[in-house]
Amino acid sequence: MTNLAPPSNTSKISHLLLLLLVIFLSGCSTVPTTGPSYLKEPADIEEDYYDVNITTHDGKLLRATVFQPALKAGETAPLIIHGHGFGVFRMSGPISLYGLGIYSGQTAKEAWKKGYWVISYDERGHGSSEDVIRVMSPDHEVRDVSTIIDWATHNLHRISMDSPNDPIVGMIGESYGGGSQLMGSAQDSRINALVPITTWHSFLNSLAPNYVPKSGWLTTLILAGNTLNPGRMEPLLNDAYWQAREGEIGNEIFEYLGSHSTEYNCNNDILPQADVLLIQGFRDVLFPINEAMLNRDCILRAGKDVRLLGTQDGHLLPFTQWSNGFPGYNIESKIHCDENEYDMTQLAIDWFDEKLKGIKGKADYIPQICLSQGYDHGITVDKVPTGGPSFDFNNVSINSNFTGFFESALMPLEWLAGLVTPRMKNPEIKNHIKNETSLRPAFIPLYVSKQNQGLTGVPRIQLKLSAPEGESPLIFAGIGVKRASNRQIELINQQIIPIKGVGHHDIDLMGVSTRLEKGDITGLLVYGYSNQYRFSGGDWFNSANLSGSVQIPLLSPKSPNIAKN
Repeated sequence: MTNLAPPSNTSKISHLLLLLLVIFLSGCSTVPTTGPSYLKEPADIEEDYYDVNITTHDGKLLRATVFQPALKAGETAPLIIHGHGFGVFRMSGPISLYGLGIYSGQTAKEAWKKGYWVISYDERGHGSSEDVIRVMSPDHEVRDVSTIIDWATHNLHRISMDSPNDPIVGMIGESYGGGSQLMGSAQDSRINALVPITTWHSFLNSLAPNYVPKSGWLTTLILAGNTLNPGRMEPLLNDAYWQAREGEIGNEIFEYLGSHSTEYNCNNDILPQADVLLIQGFRDVLFPINEAMLNRDCILRAGKDVRLLGTQDGHLLPFTQWSNGFPGYNIESKIHCDENEYDMTQLAIDWFDEKLKGIKGKADYIPQICLSQGYDHGITVDKVPTGGPSFDFNNVSINSNFTGFFESALMPLEWLAGLVTPRMKNPEIKNHIKNETSLRPAFIPLYVSKQNQGLTGVPRIQLKLSAPEGESPLIFAGIGVKRASNRQIELINQQIIPIKGVGHHDIDLMGVSTRLEKGDITGLLVYGYSNQYRFSGGDWFNSANLSGSVQIPLLSPKSPNIAKN
């Protein structure tokens, strides 16, 4: 006898899950792994965009969106590969996060509109791509760049070619998508031009300068990676994060990430093989301008054309730095270079037009080095200044690691008080010395501006750090300015560097850029606590004493490289 009893709830759920699985798999199967067949014909093609799956050398699928330009019959166009930042996803269409809100995506979209092929793809472990996130492994994420070029060569038959099997290729992307460019170009000579934005030279030194973890940004990155791509982080990376929360970086993660940087390639003479337009931000506390300077030196060794644009914005630590655009990240739309104002998107397009389309002289106007001194000032130089006039300081005491802990609450009040504070007239250094402190940062005034001038470049510091027996001191140092028009002491570009352990230290500080006015007092700011390293400090009641000298990149008031207001 047939059993006509209704199916159980468990059976219904099983059938529903099976149906959802079938729908999901069928949805995946509809994404093609080849380009449109009509591209084989020399007819007119319309502007379009569509998703594809690209199979890697180890059998994984990378999801990509192809932006097809409008081309006349027989016409070809160069290819630009767009890479996204860590934890997020590709530009999946013109109306998307990247297409509307992020500089690299906006520029890639504009390039598409101006007749370029564009491929924007999900990096391994991100979005709809398979596998795990290894953070730019040369054998995985970096090799994927060549895989995408191979796929485009065999599937997008209307790509311009330098020679058979050698397409004309450019790349653009920020942060994670900048690292793939510089490392990918070192592996694949088919790439002609790059626009890496706010990316690293040394991954390890960026995330743990002087072996002190940047726990503020590490927390942000790990949270983004695990939340947006759950279960797809390489386990070693998550383990290393929890170790970093305790203020330490283990040897295992150093060995794992050692080759995941342009630094490793450059030290082994594996140099980028493309012309490069570097873009890096002075307010970027994850990958400061120092990283771009090192990348530039490496590219110059390769004999390639390299330009550097020092913007203000970049990676902006959430809840610590304000952003004019997308929270946590922004590139301003304009940059000032001496008396000229340039559109950032147009700069990149003109770079590609010369390097990929062969329009001679199109990028000649782009300076070798342009460094912004704010959002409406900027200078051009032949070399980023390092060091400068030297100033001595003695017997500065930090009495606890609470020093600087309350700055987030006190600075707005201090700013308001500054609105009613009379402008300083003929300030003297001796009246502004703050050499011993327990709660507020120590400010060691070193220089008073006699007239308007620039402060732009990389400061250097030599100091002796001491502490009571048994203590391991940790301080954070940066260049500060007490403006003549306000009582508040400004940490220039929010750039700060950790200095750890007793003994002598001789290091570069983070690069900074600002404009000084008459009466501004420049000095050294020293903290026992920083939000950028909020979980990386030592014992709260440790103390430290320091003496030494600092060299500040002050530009002469008579220098032609002083930005005009």
